[in-house]
Order: sequence, then structure tokens, then C-alpha cells
Amino acid sequence: MATMAEVAREAGVSVATVSRLLNQQGTVSPNTAERVYAAIQKLSYEPNLLARNFRKSESRVILILAPNVTNPYYAHILSGIGDAAAGQGYAALIFTTGDDPAREREALEMLKKHRADGAILIASDMGCNWLLEYADRYPIVQCSEYDPEVDIPHVSIDNYQATQESMEYLIALGHRRIAIISAENAYISTSLRVKAYRDTLARHGIAPREDYIAQASRDYSFKSGKWRAKELLGIDPRPTAIFCISDTLALGAITAAKELGLRVPQDVTVVGFDDVEHTTMLHPYITTVAQPCYELGKQSAHLLFARMTQGKEIPRQTLLKHELIVRESSAPPDLLE
Repeated sequence: MATMAEVAREAGVSVATVSRLLNQQGTVSPNTAERVYAAIQKLSYEPNLLARNFRKSESRVILILAPNVTNPYYAHILSGIGDAAAGQGYAALIFTTGDDPAREREALEMLKKHRADGAILIASDMGCNWLLEYADRYPIVQCSEYDPEVDIPHVSIDNYQATQESMEYLIALGHRRIAIISAENAYISTSLRVKAYRDTLARHGIAPREDYIAQASRDYSFKSGKWRAKELLGIDPRPTAIFCISDTLALGAITAAKELGLRVPQDVTVVGFDDVEHTTMLHPYITTVAQPCYELGKQSAHLLFARMTQGKEIPRQTLLKHELIVRESSAPPDLLE
């Protein structure tokens, strides 16, 4: 195996010059750099990255804290982060937390031990002031979920506006009996979607019915969405539309309707949120809010690297665009009654 000294001799430069080039320290002329890279290729030289990273107190690893990897919404975010990390020469280590703060803290301790250089948190609860213990010392970015009262940079969509647009769409179709399937978690996205649901109904003079507001499981499970939808569809009068805060819940609601002998959208409209691949796997294709999941992950990683490698100040809030996509699962209520 070739050594740095042999590369230097082949290129006709000093070992210090080769080291400066590989470690991106100081300046090396283009002609010199070209000779060094040619020598590296000719000799098949492989730098000792482990030793170099140790000297620079770098691990070349970033942490990704996710509740799980089974939710298709998280999967696309993880893909965006992973691709961005690879482009920067970093490895991305996924740490599944199960929404357990103790597990989150355990993962972030890796920053203190220099086993990771920065972290992206995908699903932080509100009330996460304890994160500042780490964010004040290490590069951290929150993706999708965040606490507006905690000063940590985050990337997300405008959940309030996205829900408002969905509700305006349903009301414009003529729906007045609109239910919502939310979730039992402390995410900002959940809070904003429920608030937008209530506010939009109120603006149109529609009093929100508390029995039309259902809570599915914390992790938006298909089973909990199905059971909550069955409860809603058993109310008299039953809702003509159900807005679900995730596509997995919407899939559960459609299944519930079918098991009760109801048709979607002829008997009940169902709207989801996220636009994961499952929304167009079976008919009816689901009307939903499309989140740019891959870009959420990619942008989070780019911001993290800007902070880690260049020491740049990054914006506290980055909002990406969403889109309401109308498909087969929604229709005017005059076709339903």
C-alpha cells in the first residue's frame, strides 16, 4: 500500500503539500494539485481517514433520530438525508427512538463522545427545552417536527396553511359535516392541523362537533385509523367527509368505510396528508396534501453541513412548499346524500 511520502515523491512535492491538499488546509496551486491527484491515482493511495478524523476531532458521521423506520413518511426523509450526507462524504447513522426521550438523550450523548459530528431530529415533541443542552454545543437541526419556543433551526412545511387549504377545499365542495382523525402525540404538526381544522370551520360559521374529533394512536397506525373511522361513521348524523392528518390514517378510514358497506367517495369523502406512495396503490386514489419529504430531509442535511463544516449561521425556520392533490377519494356531498 502506497504511503503519503511515496505520493509526494511521485508528484515532486513535499509531504506537507500533499497533507495540506488532502486535509483542505492552506492553499495549493491548481498545477500542483493536479500532479498530486495524478500521483494518488497512479499509486492507488488511500488516505488513513480514521487517523485524520481523529486528529481533527471528526467522526464523519451524522446522527438521524427517528421514531421508527416503518412509517413511509419517515422513509423518504431518511433517503434525502442519506443522499445529502453521502455527497458530503459523511455516513448517516439512524437511531430509532420509539418516541422515548430517554432514547433520544442516549443517542445525543454520541455527540459528546465525538462519535458523531451533528444530528438531525425528525420527530421532536413540543416542550423539548432539554435539547438546548446539546444544541448550544453541537450542530443540531430539527426536521418536520419542532418546538416553536425552542431556538433550534428547523425545516418543515406550513402545516396550518396546508390544513386550511384542505378544509377550504372540502367546504367548497359543499361539505359541512367534516370530521377529523388526529393523533395522540405532542407534535407541532398535529397541533397546527387540529387548530386549522377548527379555525376554518369557525370562519365559515360551522360549529366544530367534539364527537367529530377523533384521536388515533401516537404513531398514526393503520389499525387505529380504522377503528377511529368506524366510530365516526357510526355517529348520527355521520360525517360526509373525514380529514385525516396522515395518509396511513386515511387508508385506515377507507378500509373502515368499506367494512361498514360504505363507498368512498360516493358515501363518504376521505382526505389524507403526506402523499406517501400508498395513496395511489389501490383505488380510490387518495386526495391528500403532498409534503416534499425527500427535500425536507435533503435540506435539513444541507443546513446541518453548513453549520458543521463552515460554521455558518443558518436560518431558524425553513418552510418548503406543499401541494393539495385532488384524486378519487373526494366528491361533493350532494353525490353522497
